Amino acid sequence: MHLIWSKTLEITLGSLRKNLQSIKRLLPEEVGILPVIKNDAYGHGLLEVAKVLAEEKVWGFGLSEPEEGLILRKAGFIHPIILLSGFEKDWLPEMVHLRLTPVVTSLDSFFILKEFCLRKGISVEFHLKAETGMNRFGLPFEDLQILIKELRENSYLKLVGLMIHLAASEDPDFPYTQAQLENFKKFLKALQTEGFAPRYIHSCNSGGIIFLPERGNLVRPGIALYGGYPSFRARASLKLYPVMSLKSRIVEIKRLKKGEGAGYGPTFIAKSETRLGIVPVGYGDGYPRALSNRGFAYCLGRRVPIVGTISMKALYIDLTELALAKVGDEVILLGGPNNEVPADELAQLAGTICYELFCQLGRAIPRNYKD
Repeated sequence: MHLIWSKTLEITLGSLRKNLQSIKRLLPEEVGILPVIKNDAYGHGLLEVAKVLAEEKVWGFGLSEPEEGLILRKAGFIHPIILLSGFEKDWLPEMVHLRLTPVVTSLDSFFILKEFCLRKGISVEFHLKAETGMNRFGLPFEDLQILIKELRENSYLKLVGLMIHLAASEDPDFPYTQAQLENFKKFLKALQTEGFAPRYIHSCNSGGIIFLPERGNLVRPGIALYGGYPSFRARASLKLYPVMSLKSRIVEIKRLKKGEGAGYGPTFIAKSETRLGIVPVGYGDGYPRALSNRGFAYCLGRRVPIVGTISMKALYIDLTELALAKVGDEVILLGGPNNEVPADELAQLAGTICYELFCQLGRAIPRNYKD
């Protein structure tokens, strides 16, 4: 039993299913789906999300760390699991034990994998992440010939996948995106010329799935699964449903006279007689303090502004135009049954992205699951 202030993070698994189905409709049937469920499925709950996706016949799962791979294997998932951002040397014994596919991102990581395989006398399949312009994880093109030579001489290291990560997939016409795609083709052609044909070719995250015509034979949807659009432009391409909703209640009502302030600062001064509702959610719960005096919530059928400085465990909503609002009334702070508080809109007001919003809230507030 959670003895905490009235707040719940409602996770609607039926919306997750619908979002996956919307994504599938954009893809040829032969393209495999590798959903990205790292960081506790973007705050939505790793096991609960993985179970739904497995029921929907996804190809495998994309993670970042072995710890979550262990959780999935213990729960009985037998799907391919790829650690998308590479690996650390100390992870390799557990990765092999758990059948987690490594991604090589540099010559250093390749030689670490080679030395481990030699020492253990085993063969390992891996994916190669190519550096095409994002300059995060990825093998530079000038190092590819060294890798090819090593692959020829060490057949126990099996290159089965080639991948990149796009820096701006939500903007397909952006020269940077086009340059990355051209560089990716250069990597693939160089490998094929040398006789290597990776089984899996993947470059598309959510934005790439929506906007790019060339998707390879494996795609990696992330934010779209959870109802977040990679850009406002993407709204015209597919219908997504919010999976995460944050709900709370009014726990107290304050009546301010003209000139009176509320909260720290105070950054809110009443310009006339004002009714404020106190909602027991704050930055300590992962709700962005940046939404002070600029965010909004939904109460009794309409949007209401968030006013004053958001504190660790409380925020104010302006109820002046809601004469019937009372203590105990529900307040939607994110999502809602009809997406009354869209995550991407709220994130933009906070100067962030909905990815961060989901991860922060999912870490702090108890989740309640429904279908």
